[in-house]
Amino acid sequence: MEYREIFDIEVFHPVLLESNAVVLVPKNETRKHLSNLGFVIKKTEKGIKVLAPISQGNIGFQPLSEDDNFTFYIYPTSDTTQEITDFSKIDEGHMISFSNQDLSENSQELVSSQVAKEGVFGGYPALGSIHIIGHKINLTSLEEPIIFKAVFGAKSVKWKYYFVSNTEDTDISLESRDNQISFNEVVVDENTTDQIINSIQLNFPNTQVKIFESKDLVPYSNKPIKNIKLLQNGDILINHLPNPRAEQQGIQIIKIK
Repeated sequence: MEYREIFDIEVFHPVLLESNAVVLVPKNETRKHLSNLGFVIKKTEKGIKVLAPISQGNIGFQPLSEDDNFTFYIYPTSDTTQEITDFSKIDEGHMISFSNQDLSENSQELVSSQVAKEGVFGGYPALGSIHIIGHKINLTSLEEPIIFKAVFGAKSVKWKYYFVSNTEDTDISLESRDNQISFNEVVVDENTTDQIINSIQLNFPNTQVKIFESKDLVPYSNKPIKNIKLLQNGDILINHLPNPRAEQQGIQIIKIK
C-alpha cells in the first residue's frame, strides 16, 4: 500500500522551542476513525502529520465526507507550559479550541475559540484541542500537504528585580538600550507584605533590599531583552542583567556588593 501525506498540524508557542514541550494525541474516536480510513499518524518535530492511502491505480485519494472529522488534544509535558501560556480570553473551565471551520483561503493559522475543558495525559490537563473538518480538505486537487498551524500566545507578567546588598547606602538604578523596558523603584518599608522581601530579611537580617519593577507587562519570550544595565552610583555594575526565566515568573534575585 502506498501512502501520501495529506496534512500537517504544527503547534507554535512564542516561548517553547523544544519539540517535546507539547504532545498531540488524537481523541479515541478520531484514532479509531483514522484507522478505519486506513490513515496513518506520524509525529513530527512541531506536531503530527497524517498520511492517506492512495486509491487503486494511483489516481489519487478517496474524498473525505462530512462525517470525516478529526480531533486532537494538545497536552503540555511540564507545569511551566501551562503557567506561561496566555488563557486570559478563555473562560474558567474551558480551553482553547483550534479549527479549520472558518479558515480563510490560503491561510494556515487555525481559527481559535474555546470549548469545555477535557482530557488528561501524563497527569497534565489539555492546553487545547484541534478540530479538523475533513470535507474542507479538497483531496482531489491536493498537490502538496496542507499545513495547519495552532498558534498559542504567551502570558505577560511584570518583571521584578530584587537586589540584595550588604551596604547600607546603595544608590542603584536600571536602564536599557533604546528603552526596550523601563522600571520603577518599589518603596520598601517595615510593613511590606512582599513575601520575597520578608524571606530575604529573615534569612539575611543585615542586608538591604531594593526592588525594581517593570512599568509594563512583559510577555514571556525565548528572545531575551539585552543590555539591561545595573548602575551603582552612576557607574555600570552589571552590563547585562539576566532575564527572568519562564519558571521564575518574572522574578530575579541578585546579590550585589
